[in-house]
Amino acid sequence: MLFNQVFAFLVLILILNACAGQLQHPFKQCSPRSTGEILKVSVNTPCTNEYCTFYKGADARLEFSFKLRKKAHKIRAKVVATIGTVDHDFALPNHDVCQQLGCPIQADVVYSYHNSMFVSQTYPSVKVNQMRYYLIDGKGRELACVLLPVMITEKDSKQ
Repeated sequence: MLFNQVFAFLVLILILNACAGQLQHPFKQCSPRSTGEILKVSVNTPCTNEYCTFYKGADARLEFSFKLRKKAHKIRAKVVATIGTVDHDFALPNHDVCQQLGCPIQADVVYSYHNSMFVSQTYPSVKVNQMRYYLIDGKGRELACVLLPVMITEKDSKQ
């Protein structure tokens, strides 16, 4: 009897640990966990299990917690959106991560990073298949990446 209770407890712990390491939908980690890990993601816009809605004429703010496997001395942020089969780079007003967090970024320490991107009125109303938000080191190597599908729309329109 005691064995069954201990076994059930261990299985529960394993399940909780597996769930704790996963991001809430629709966010996904897109970088290999060997370089860095995205722990938690939030945006200032509404999200469903399928996508987050970015409104034209407003800032879309992304915040995420991460930790790297190795120390990094220089880090920049980069945003790439895939619409259909075409990748588009989006300019960030401040892409220097070290300016916000200070560098070097230490290994196995949790950092919280945020940045905003203005969603122009000139952008088409479209579903972006993937928006990838990268942290890149000084040599152009990917350190961490979060992926989310996005719907760009007018504030008062129905999706």
